[in-house]
Amino acid sequence: MGVVFVFIIPGLFGSPIFTIAIALIAYGALVEIYRAFQRINVRPSLWTGMAALIALFIVAGTDAPFIGLAGALTAYTMISLAQHLLKREIAGSLADWVFSLTGLMYVGLTMMHFVLMRRLQGPVDSNWVTTLDDVIGDGGAALGLGWLLYVLATTWATDVSAYLGGRRWGRVKLIPHVSPGKTREGAIAAIVGGTAAGTLAAALTGLPAPLLLLTFLSLAVACGTILGDLLESLIKREIGIKDMGTVIPGHGGILDRVDSLLLTVPLTYYAALLLDWQGWP
Repeated sequence: MGVVFVFIIPGLFGSPIFTIAIALIAYGALVEIYRAFQRINVRPSLWTGMAALIALFIVAGTDAPFIGLAGALTAYTMISLAQHLLKREIAGSLADWVFSLTGLMYVGLTMMHFVLMRRLQGPVDSNWVTTLDDVIGDGGAALGLGWLLYVLATTWATDVSAYLGGRRWGRVKLIPHVSPGKTREGAIAAIVGGTAAGTLAAALTGLPAPLLLLTFLSLAVACGTILGDLLESLIKREIGIKDMGTVIPGHGGILDRVDSLLLTVPLTYYAALLLDWQGWP
C-alpha cells in the first residue's frame, strides 16, 4: 500500500526539519530502487544520485528560483554520465547512466513535491488546521498543511478501500500480468472510497476551493493512487522481485509505503496551484 506514516511532533512540519525528514525518506527509497536495478545487471551511481537528491531538496526547501531546479537537473545529467570517463571498463555505462537518471526522477523529483506542497503559504477555512500549523509549523503555511493532510488522507483511504473491497468482492483481475493480486472490484471500491474520503477531508481541512471541484480532484487522486501503485508493481515485475525492502530488514520497503504518493502528491500540488491561480474561492 502506498501509505506514508507522518508523526505529528512539534517542529516536524516546520522548515527545514520537515525538508530533512522527507529527504531522508527519499534517500532510503533511492537506495532501494538503485539496489533493485542492480538485479538486472546495471550499476546506477548512488553518490551522484545522492548529490542530486540533496540539490533537489535544497531547491524545494528554500526560495530558490526555477533556474535552480533546472541547473541541478542539468548538472546531474552531465556529471552522472561524465563519471564513466574515469572507468577503465566503459561497457554498460550508457545503461548505468540511464538507470541512474531514472531512479532520481522516479523518487527524488516526485518526493520534493512534499516539501513544495508543505510550503504553500495562505489560510484555510478551518481553525484546527491553522492552530496545528501554529504548533508544528511556521504559522504561515496552513494552506500547505491542509493540502498535505488532504492528499495523505485521500491516498490512505483509497488504499484501504482497495484492500477491503478486493478482499470482499474481488473476482476479476485488474491487470494480472502486472499485479496479480489487484481486482477490478477492488479498484472500483478504491475509487468510491477514496473520492468520498477525499471530499470529507477537503471539507474538514477547509481547503479554499468549491467542494464540487474538490470532489472531482478527490476522484483524480483516487485514480492516481491506483495508478501509482501499479507503476511500482510494473517496475518490480520487470525486475523480478516481490518488494523493494532492502534498507530496513524485514520491512516491505520504503517505496512500497510511498509508491502511490509519488504520483498523488505532485498531482495535488499542481491542482492546488491551479486553483490558487484561478482565484478560488
